Amino acid sequence: MLSPVAGALLCLLVRGRRPATVISSVSTSVSLAMLLAAALPVVSGGAYVERYPWPPLQTAGLRLDGLSVTFALVIAAVSVAVSVYSSTYMQARFGSMGRERWSAYYFLMLTFVSGMLGTVLATNIIEFYIFFEAMLIPSYFLIAEFGHGGRDGASFSYFMWTHIGALVMLAGLIALVYSTDTLSISAAASRAGFVPGVVQLFIAAAITGGLMVKMAGFGLHAWLPAAYTEAPAPVSALLSSSMSGIAGYAIIRLVALSLPTGFSYVAPWLLVWGAVSLAYGGLMALAQDDFKLLLSYSSISQMGYMAVGIGSFTSFGMAGAVALYAANGFGKAALFMAAGILSVALGRRSMSTMGGLAGRLPRTSTFSLIAFLTMMGVPPTVGFVAEFFIFQGAFASAVAAGSGTMLAVAFVALLGTMLTAAYSLLSVKKVFFGPLAAENGQVSEAPAKLVLPMAALCVASVALGILPVLFGASLSFIRLVLGGS
Repeated sequence: MLSPVAGALLCLLVRGRRPATVISSVSTSVSLAMLLAAALPVVSGGAYVERYPWPPLQTAGLRLDGLSVTFALVIAAVSVAVSVYSSTYMQARFGSMGRERWSAYYFLMLTFVSGMLGTVLATNIIEFYIFFEAMLIPSYFLIAEFGHGGRDGASFSYFMWTHIGALVMLAGLIALVYSTDTLSISAAASRAGFVPGVVQLFIAAAITGGLMVKMAGFGLHAWLPAAYTEAPAPVSALLSSSMSGIAGYAIIRLVALSLPTGFSYVAPWLLVWGAVSLAYGGLMALAQDDFKLLLSYSSISQMGYMAVGIGSFTSFGMAGAVALYAANGFGKAALFMAAGILSVALGRRSMSTMGGLAGRLPRTSTFSLIAFLTMMGVPPTVGFVAEFFIFQGAFASAVAAGSGTMLAVAFVALLGTMLTAAYSLLSVKKVFFGPLAAENGQVSEAPAKLVLPMAALCVASVALGILPVLFGASLSFIRLVLGGS
């Protein structure tokens, strides 16, 4: 976590594209390498924990276990890819803005990455909230300072919505601390059984409700389309692939595994909301002509999948939500990178003006297709593992409850996968196949620094789909905490 912080500070001391890019790429790579080393005992069922005294707030620390390992590794891996990708993409972006600000850009990006890592590794409730809010500030400035034409309104809406959600969550966190008389997340979980049911319900509803704003599902998504569309492509890749899904992690860690009684009342509503979000996001994506806006609405749909898995309140469903984070992380980041390549090459994002680009952009089209297949849940990508676990959990929960209504909701959510396939395949057809427009005849393949990060993310998606060892660790950890349910 400190490696990106050190990189951010070093970026302030240098000028120009090359040194800032090298510092960012090296610092995120070091972070990823250290996380991989620490993850080895986690995969075999252990945990890596660091504890530090933090008077007067008891202790603080970092914990990499079966739940947090996937989130931390995806954040680190995507940040490495984005660091490399930004070198070429932001050069074109700065050219259109008329000024270069490499130090500021990479400083904000690395600070954002550090905040995300701190959030998923925190062991102290106050520590968690500090890192959670620390994600908001640099991400706001990344949109406001380096975004496209509508960046002012988009960044303001993004800041206000997500900050209000964080304050609602804070009310629940404060109640959790006073109810359990501890700041330790693990200790709070062990003492939750002594908290009255009505208090658990309030805490679970407040924390989950606040985090649902960050997930940006149906009804709470007003900030998302503009923020993701107006942000530069590498920033959109980080926001959509890494940040929103952290809310799902927090619901699992702070509510589902810590307050099972309270969450048992909230979970069915979360599952229904997830199913509605899945369908709504898919339908809205299907109606878009702007490629980047389509990806923005598809993020709402993908967070719907995650909410369905968590709302099932089963070990399989929540492990599927963890796998979905990896699928969305690798697939969506690669697709936003593809959107950036198309925007630079063509100067526009309208899919109706594209077509036939597979012959002109063969590598970009290949990796875009793999990324879309990941979002669709087609084997052997990690998306298949995610959807298999999520819907197994959703149907198992409905059958165990003996509820025809919940069974119908799970079935509707399953049918929603057809929407994902529809907008994915139609996008591929509109952009990469069909006749080549005359104005696109001079388009050539993007530079390697833009294509290789996409390739690495697609390889990671297939590798985790073939060897889903991280999700086996997640499943074992969640089962252990829930007592095998």
